[in-house]
Amino acid sequence: SRAGSDISHGMPLQSRVAIIAGYGTGISAAVARKFGTEGFKLALLARTRSRLDTAAAELAEAGITAKGYSVDLSNSAAVTAVVAAVHSDLGPINVLHWNPFGKPAGVNSTRDELVADFDTAVTGLLSAVQAAQKDLKATRGSVLVTGGGFSLENDYMVQLAVDWPAINLAIAKAGQRKLVHILSKGLRKDGIYAAEVTVLGAVKGTLADPEGKSELTAESIAVEFWALHQKQDPKVWFVYKD
Repeated sequence: SRAGSDISHGMPLQSRVAIIAGYGTGISAAVARKFGTEGFKLALLARTRSRLDTAAAELAEAGITAKGYSVDLSNSAAVTAVVAAVHSDLGPINVLHWNPFGKPAGVNSTRDELVADFDTAVTGLLSAVQAAQKDLKATRGSVLVTGGGFSLENDYMVQLAVDWPAINLAIAKAGQRKLVHILSKGLRKDGIYAAEVTVLGAVKGTLADPEGKSELTAESIAVEFWALHQKQDPKVWFVYKD
């Protein structure tokens, strides 16, 4: 059932808008459904129009308002434009969830491949935050980011990135994690909360779990994101999830 206790920091239930950037079938879909059932209107951002149309229709069947926007999240100008379109179509943005996933590659990956992953994880995120900042300040909103264990600086995770291989992803996620920490400090004066859920394992039912053996569910990660938004604890800018 829809939660009546949350008013998203003073906003009427019907006015709340969440951007789900990098919409897919795993974590982002679970986050969309969680925030949607809590009364948010959803803007689903991804490249593939057919996926977005299908998702919006499925969410509508569950009583959730959702609109898809086809966009390249590595393109800052496109990101800025789509945030403006969401504001115009749905209203002031209260939550920005950043979830796009780069293409795994090894140590022989090209410069263009590395730049594309970095722009998706870091530059696109910063552009989205800047474009939505006025709304997020007005609504005392949240920037919620899907992080990963590859971002961590320890031998186990570095070796895992080499073995997978996921060199580009590891570098991009490390930059993203640093940006989230900076945003958590830098946006606080405007009443904007920023944090990430650092996912430390394969998510059940995704490409990272081809045999379906993982016990880590996208739904449990969505619950963590909801708790971060609800509490907006200034001392917490990340939580681990495994």
